Amino acid sequence: MLVFFIVAAAVSVPASAITAGVGNTYYEQYANTPGSTGTSIALSPQIIYDSIKQGQTNWCNKTINTYITQLIVDLNWGNPSNSLQLTIYAPDGSIYGPYYDTADGATDGRIHLTLSNSNGVPQGIWYYKVYGYSVSGTQSYSI
Repeated sequence: MLVFFIVAAAVSVPASAITAGVGNTYYEQYANTPGSTGTSIALSPQIIYDSIKQGQTNWCNKTINTYITQLIVDLNWGNPSNSLQLTIYAPDGSIYGPYYDTADGATDGRIHLTLSNSNGVPQGIWYYKVYGYSVSGTQSYSI
């Protein structure tokens, strides 16, 4: 069974992988076999910084090449007066979104989502599409 979590809320849908950020260090949780408790290892920071304008589309990606059970996606621009849109494309062809600022329950210039699958998320390249939905000037962001 696949489960999709939006910060603290849970909804049932197909999902994914893990990268959880603590400061500028990311931890990737994985297990050697499905159903085991897994371990956490520290990885190099995997934050992408960019900027976007009204109507512009930017793409970035993350490669998952080991068994993991959650993928935390954190698009943060910090300015709720501008609106960005996030769509996530999984290696298995699943599409999640589009998501807007309120997807995580707060209007705060951030979309913070956790995709989760206790049997492991699809391995391969995950693509993130960031779209400048309603942007005044140029908006910086991190993901």
